[in-house]
Amino acid sequence: MNKVMTMKEAISKYMKAGDILFLSGMQHGEPSAAIHEIVRQKIEHLTLVSCLVATSALLLGEGLIDKMVTGYTSQDERSYAIAKAKAMNRLPVFEEYSHFGVSLALFAGQMGIPFIPTKSQIGSDMLKYNENIKSIECPFTGEKTGAVRAIVPDAGIIHVQRADADGNAQKWGTVGVDQEGINASKTVIVTTEKIVDSEVIRRDPNRTIIPGFRVSAVVEQPWGAYPMHLAGCYSGDMWGFYGETGPQESYEAYIKEFVYGVNDWDEYLKKRRAIKGEEYFNNLQINMVMSEPIVTGY
Repeated sequence: MNKVMTMKEAISKYMKAGDILFLSGMQHGEPSAAIHEIVRQKIEHLTLVSCLVATSALLLGEGLIDKMVTGYTSQDERSYAIAKAKAMNRLPVFEEYSHFGVSLALFAGQMGIPFIPTKSQIGSDMLKYNENIKSIECPFTGEKTGAVRAIVPDAGIIHVQRADADGNAQKWGTVGVDQEGINASKTVIVTTEKIVDSEVIRRDPNRTIIPGFRVSAVVEQPWGAYPMHLAGCYSGDMWGFYGETGPQESYEAYIKEFVYGVNDWDEYLKKRRAIKGEEYFNNLQINMVMSEPIVTGY
């Protein structure tokens, strides 16, 4: 089975309206290129499971999300994305956890169990507002404990530094809830800075965040996490993105020019380079040999 394909092919083939979608990245290495493609294809009625994924604001602003499962969002009544979604009568329902609560729900999904016990959450007001967090009695001790219901996304997208053509994907740096979320997902799309030989993966197996047999599609997409940073590859420009997509006029200009006005991420990058200049991207670039493993240990 040939898993290597374009972003357009991967999103159209392995995502559909109504999916529960997990997006990787917790202010690091989010699948920005994939998010732009989802918006471009207008895949709607999504339940979004993510933590601190900045470019998911585009999904929200274009009215593609019915429900957001999250521990925190910077999108509030001051956000134009929220205002636009509200104006379209597409404001999503928010299902709130702590960040740890989201990780527990996804971890339960990863393990294939219906819920996971915890000593956290039940000391808060979460139980009043989230029906997927309960207080139960331990069957062994009678102790009061929490229970967080499993989340099993229909589709999961993760952006990584490198992967082989079979989908064995490696990511390092801050991984947030990436491992739990992507391994809980039924269908997995890996986007990667570089496709490397499988021998490179085997020489440094501890960095593999998901094995290839769980992966449906592999997309080689340099700068696929921009404007967020990706450890060992490039620094980010998160605040620049917020500046461009915050106010109404600049948001609509961004959507028109850089989402619907391009065919793919390569064309997006070409436009960005023309505007920002090569020096801008050179300053973000971190020079690292992606085909070689990073030796760790003693």
